[in-house]
Amino acid sequence: ENFSKAQLDEFKEAFALFDGKSSGSVPVEEIGTIVRSLGHNPSKTDVQSIQEELRKEGKSEVEFGDFLGVLAKYFKDLEVDPATELKQAFKVFDKKGDGTINVNELIHILSTLGEQLTEDEIERMLAEGNIESNGEINYDMFVKLITSE
Repeated sequence: ENFSKAQLDEFKEAFALFDGKSSGSVPVEEIGTIVRSLGHNPSKTDVQSIQEELRKEGKSEVEFGDFLGVLAKYFKDLEVDPATELKQAFKVFDKKGDGTINVNELIHILSTLGEQLTEDEIERMLAEGNIESNGEINYDMFVKLITSE
């Protein structure tokens, strides 16, 4: 289980929210809800198979260590690196499917979504971002640039 400290903190916080009695465990039935609270969308089938597996182990309650084991086994995508995550996000805005995004759209995204950047921060990023003559920017290159600090 190679989770970062930030991920572990997030998982502990989510787990604690469902540990109403502060007993250090949550009902097996809550696994799907906790995973969803972390922003993931497991299918009903996935959740049911996780719950069945835990019950076969004789568990009706899950401790945090078991919960981490479930996350590591079934939700490997929790370990996606930031560059891959950014590329996937930019791909959504790649209307032509050619690996580029319009610079004005990029400015809008960076200034309004998620952790909003200031005009100055955006200008500094774009100054190094190789904007093509048609106003498009290659987002793979842009992601490499901003994640290689």
